[in-house]
Amino acid sequence: MKSPYIIAEIASAHEGKPELAVNLFYHALRARADAVKFQIFNRDSLLTINNPYYNEFGEIELSAKSWKNILKKVSSEKIDIIVEPYDMESFDIAEKTGFVDGYKIPTASIDDISLLSKVQRTNKSVYIGVGGAEWSEIENVVSYFNNSNLTLLCGFQNFPTKLKDSKLYQIKELIESFGCSVGYADHVDAEDHEMANKLPTMAVVAGASVIEKHITDDRSRGGRDYYSALNPDEFKKFVQVMRYIPEIVGKENDWSLSKAEIKYRRFTKRHAVAASNIISGETLDIKDIVFKRTNEEGLSAQEIIGYIGREFIKEKNIDDPIKKEDFIEK
Repeated sequence: MKSPYIIAEIASAHEGKPELAVNLFYHALRARADAVKFQIFNRDSLLTINNPYYNEFGEIELSAKSWKNILKKVSSEKIDIIVEPYDMESFDIAEKTGFVDGYKIPTASIDDISLLSKVQRTNKSVYIGVGGAEWSEIENVVSYFNNSNLTLLCGFQNFPTKLKDSKLYQIKELIESFGCSVGYADHVDAEDHEMANKLPTMAVVAGASVIEKHITDDRSRGGRDYYSALNPDEFKKFVQVMRYIPEIVGKENDWSLSKAEIKYRRFTKRHAVAASNIISGETLDIKDIVFKRTNEEGLSAQEIIGYIGREFIKEKNIDDPIKKEDFIEK
């Protein structure tokens, strides 16, 4: 198992301030995330003027010029830049900069053929949100892309998402059905400090190779997208936890014992020892054996059967381990 690819999701945590977007990027960089994701949208292409969120989205919308400056400013760092465009204009803004390494298609745009086609032609990594998508929609969108650079992302934001809506079983079903990489966009309540780490860990063990997690500069002030966002110090610890997972899970199809397991086995396993004093020349009888912890390798209950009736070449006192070398070789 490889360490999961961790995407730091900024979403709207920048509050419409370019300098905050850059600061959040560097928080993710210092936390050693693998990628940072920016959401770019054009309010008038996304919402009607009668939508109750129209004014609020206007407060957090960044101009094309601001996005070009942001992406250019952070492009020199050794971390992937992923953009989630919500409309064609936003995609064009991002792609023309030449600084984007991959794109995420939000679930809301899973059937936007024009956007899908443009993203497909970039040959860049593609992440498709499938939280809340119908199965037929997932089948259709997968057919547009080469599985080698495609990742399906389960999970959705419900401010925050309840644990009962996590549906981690979807990870295995998607892997088996489509044969592509599958990840999990985690939106659990960030104030639930235990599950904020445990749920993504369970997702990785379930097969997720990508984890998307929100980041903010200060969750205590509220603001946009703070519900499931980790503070910089929390995000750094979260990344550290994720990096431990492959070591914890271990290699598949490998039952070789580790040094720690061998030590444990030596300490706990019972081996054959002499039940009474035995002199050289005697033959081993079942009544001569008891099994106790010896803290050293010896003959197990299964192995000792093959030595019944064999002649001892060494004397044994009570509780002495009985070993292979105590007998005449056949």
